[in-house]
Amino acid sequence: MRWRKKIHKGKQETGVVEGAFSGWKVILNVDQTKEAGFRRLLQSGGAKVFSGYSASLFKEATHLFADFSKLKPDDSRVNVAEAAAQGVNCLKPEYIADYLIQDPPPPMESYCLPEAESYLQNNSDLGIGSSQKRKALGEMSRVKRSRIH
Repeated sequence: MRWRKKIHKGKQETGVVEGAFSGWKVILNVDQTKEAGFRRLLQSGGAKVFSGYSASLFKEATHLFADFSKLKPDDSRVNVAEAAAQGVNCLKPEYIADYLIQDPPPPMESYCLPEAESYLQNNSDLGIGSSQKRKALGEMSRVKRSRIH
């Protein structure tokens, strides 16, 4: 409901419609039975969802959602550490629903994939690589949280 009101208000004020996930460029590495649902949800909220998850996409992506526990042994897995090193926010898929529901949105650090945690802890920049990604993060979170080391 909060997002519908926000979108309606933005459309009235500026004529521009931005969804809940506007500015997100997403790589998905989840169970195939759930991938289509995540893809539709993200796209309907304005995200660009890449097909596949090759390392060449890490430079463009802002978010990577992966759940290896649900993948079959022969399913391919994205290199989370490499994605994190290139500034991609590597998160558990639960962040998507919580981001929609919670106000203010929850901190991404709470949803960080284990393979990416060491990179985030060593980087005061929260792993955001380019200014474009910083801008996308700024658009997503209204509250800046300081990190305590």
